[in-house]
Amino acid sequence: MSLCPMPMTRLPKLSSLRAFEAAARRGSIKEAALELAVTPGAVSQQIKALEADLGVALFVRKTRAIHLTAAGQQLHPTISEAFLQMRQVIDEVRPKNSPRLRIHATNAIISKWLLPRLHRFTVAHRALQVHIESERPFDEASAHSADVEIRYAKAAPRDMYTEVLHTELMLVVASPTLLDRYAVTAPQDLRRVPILHDTSSLYGNTVTRWEYWAQHAGLENAINLDNAMRFEQPPGGQTTDAAIAGIGVGLCGSLLVHGALSDGRLVCPFGPAVPSGRKYFICCRPGREKEEHIRDFLSWARQEAAVLTTLNAIREASVLPAE
Repeated sequence: MSLCPMPMTRLPKLSSLRAFEAAARRGSIKEAALELAVTPGAVSQQIKALEADLGVALFVRKTRAIHLTAAGQQLHPTISEAFLQMRQVIDEVRPKNSPRLRIHATNAIISKWLLPRLHRFTVAHRALQVHIESERPFDEASAHSADVEIRYAKAAPRDMYTEVLHTELMLVVASPTLLDRYAVTAPQDLRRVPILHDTSSLYGNTVTRWEYWAQHAGLENAINLDNAMRFEQPPGGQTTDAAIAGIGVGLCGSLLVHGALSDGRLVCPFGPAVPSGRKYFICCRPGREKEEHIRDFLSWARQEAAVLTTLNAIREASVLPAE
């Protein structure tokens, strides 16, 4: 007498599980939407559909954050591990003659720091296929497709293997032509030159980047932003591009302007160099830092970022700790 196999419980849709895993890992519907290249509304609908399917609430939704319920906490580790195992086994069955390295970063990091120096890595690893993911996942079958992420944040993600790539400083920069034209030599000269203003706040409050820098320079209320050229949440380092083009004086992050400072397209005419309170982190899933291609990239990135520490000479003489 043969036994009939017990029917498997119907699984929820993979898309709903992906949305749940990304939101739980990121702690944000918005960030999950960016990772999955969909709208926040789409992520919310997928999660609601999963909750309806399971018959339990998975998140407690607050004004600016989401938190896992007890059921969500029970579900998340297993779902996250399942997606990781799927990605790993898919990589195992792929031909090994063309290994891939998938790097995820913002447009600004990619264009201003990664691409100008990436050839030094690819020349040394010619057999490795490098895929650049610009603010969206590459592999639609995985909720976390990148092998390596370069993140710009206040703190390191707690669920990732993380190394600090660079601690950001805010530098006053301009093209040599503009500095000569306006005879800019001291912070007081900023009162009479065109200003480039990135309107994104530093700490989620009303203090602008220029105001925060001016406080450290002893120039409170001395910089007039009324007529400044404004950049609203600029993608891809547009404030840096405008400074290079000679449009005005910018207050830019040290990693994004280092290349232009090195080759003379930009000049930092004076300090202080002020810490922004944010860092650049290079991350991967725990345990994956031991994989050869990821280990090689981490080592290369550390060496490339080491030159940025020369900016500390500017910092030590003039800055106060970030609040």
